[in-house]
Amino acid sequence: MEWVIFVVLGTWLILSALGTVFVKSPIHVILFFLSTLLAMAAIFLALGAELLAGIQLIIYAVAIVVFYVLVITTIPWEKIKRFEGIYKSELMVASPILFILFLLMSYMVIKGKFAQPVGLVKDNVKDLGKELFTSYLFPFEVASVILLVAMIGAILLGKKEE
Repeated sequence: MEWVIFVVLGTWLILSALGTVFVKSPIHVILFFLSTLLAMAAIFLALGAELLAGIQLIIYAVAIVVFYVLVITTIPWEKIKRFEGIYKSELMVASPILFILFLLMSYMVIKGKFAQPVGLVKDNVKDLGKELFTSYLFPFEVASVILLVAMIGAILLGKKEE
């Protein structure tokens, strides 16, 4: 039964992520992105990680989506229209790299030890906090810097030209 739930939630997640990447309307991108975040939270719930599901919903589905909506409303879309059609060469370069990464991750999932069940942890919050601020402190800070750069970029794009 777990596989059926995982397949349904995984399909929902993949379709939402593809919609986020390939849809042209910014509002539809936000809706697909919100759907992706909800699907990820549902996968966390199915795995028994209630704290991660809650964090996913509170931080990403609320704060980040509101931030993106603010960005969409402040960007002058006339500037953005000038850049349409320029990403075809980047797609041609990225496609083989993405395919190789997909094959590597598929191999890791099939041959790796990811599918082994992990015992339930007594204190989910304590263990998550300990791992997040010890082993994963650098990626956590990198994500913070990426969000800061995105916010500064949105402000610069939304700034009126003189």
